[in-house]
Amino acid sequence: MTVEKYPNVTVCGGGSGGLAMAADLAFLGCRVNLYEVPELRANLDPIRELGGIQLTGRTFSGKTGLAKLNAITDDPVEALAGSELIFINVPAMAVGPFLNHLVPHLSPGQVVVVTTSYWAALRFRQLLKDAGVFDRFVFAEMNIMPYLAGKTAPAEVEISNYKRELHLAAWPACGNEVALDLVRRVYPHTQPCRNVIELNLWPGNPGVHVQVALPRAAFFLERARVFHFYSEVSMCASRLTDAHDAERMSVAAAYGCESITWPEDCRRIYQYEGKNLYELHGSVTDPHAEKWNQIEEIERLLVEDICYSFIPMEQLAQVAGVPVPVTRAMVDITGVYTGYNYRAEAITLEELGLAGLNKDQIAAFATHGRI
Repeated sequence: MTVEKYPNVTVCGGGSGGLAMAADLAFLGCRVNLYEVPELRANLDPIRELGGIQLTGRTFSGKTGLAKLNAITDDPVEALAGSELIFINVPAMAVGPFLNHLVPHLSPGQVVVVTTSYWAALRFRQLLKDAGVFDRFVFAEMNIMPYLAGKTAPAEVEISNYKRELHLAAWPACGNEVALDLVRRVYPHTQPCRNVIELNLWPGNPGVHVQVALPRAAFFLERARVFHFYSEVSMCASRLTDAHDAERMSVAAAYGCESITWPEDCRRIYQYEGKNLYELHGSVTDPHAEKWNQIEEIERLLVEDICYSFIPMEQLAQVAGVPVPVTRAMVDITGVYTGYNYRAEAITLEELGLAGLNKDQIAAFATHGRI
């Protein structure tokens, strides 16, 4: 692969994931524009003052130091100018504001990838259709952010680890080949999923935060404010993960999709050793277990996992006639512990445009964008 083949990239999001991606892709050889929504433009000031992003850690590019960017902007027109590939690298609940700003200015042939999938394509399907997703640009989702990273200063980020395997699906799936070809030019380890159902039922963004938190609920939710979250993985968490994996994979199979367990995915993407979650994290020192987390971050991740993954999966399971008692119980018990009404805030099949459809029609809609 030569430098000339690298695409011009826009990275959206001024958090740790966005900064890690922007800096590492710049070192890889891409021309990178970093975009933040106008409401959060203050996130960009320290980067402008430093003249780039200071990158440390285990990078995919193999390089560290001050990464220079082509543009650092809160102007969507400037951010998108000349870019072939646009990564939206923010939490599930923050995707909407970025799309609202960006979609009116997208150009034909551009590829947009949301790295925190959580059904983004179907959640914003009307906005995408109105913008001409079928004939102007390709919209895709990725199963997980490419980096495990954290800010060490407002313009500095450290990559603890990067994912050795990523999965991607476009909506509609006729865009898979175009999206995959472009994304593989920066992340050649990206693999295709047949549609957004398979992607959203693949491990990654459907995380294990609920499974880890529940057995240690009093510690996380009542006593500690800052902690090493993954160093608290217990055998109970490992068993919950196995049970949820079995239900998730059964739902995927009902829709003609494949999936794997969380431990298998961890072995692939992080090169950790162990046959279950406890052996992967709880009994060893790894970059996950060494990372400091705050309770506010875990509370947000619980909302993401439950509202954007567990509950939509429950509803898909109900349509397909697949029992998911462990998943349902985890949702209800977490709500009791936190006092948060996850079911009231969760995305539904109706919001995804899937209400009233049978499982074959849902699969067709996920693949073709229509029934």
